[in-house]
Amino acid sequence: MSGQRSDWRERLNSNPSRMEQELAIKLQENGIRYLSQIEIPVTTADFYFPTEPRPLFVFVDGRVHLGRAQSVKDEELRSLLRKRGYRILELPYDCYSDRKRDELYQEMIDCLGRSCGQG
Repeated sequence: MSGQRSDWRERLNSNPSRMEQELAIKLQENGIRYLSQIEIPVTTADFYFPTEPRPLFVFVDGRVHLGRAQSVKDEELRSLLRKRGYRILELPYDCYSDRKRDELYQEMIDCLGRSCGQG
């Protein structure tokens, strides 16, 4: 298990939240291919899935993203990404819990299995 945990730490090379860390572990444990902390010209995505025909960016949004100013900024940036042809999945949460982590993980998995983030 420690080998798994060190692997995701290398992949999350900025300052990921606990939620991002736990989601990364679950993705890795289930053999789901992803990249994390992907820098794109306008922002940094928490998770990137190279899905076809349109890649998927996942943003795990903690409390700082729930404020009005930050949510407006987030929407502007993510709208730009949608216009560039990316799919976007936003996963908001206000505090960490294993239950919430599992819900967010399931949303990611469900989204990967269907056409989500189209709008």
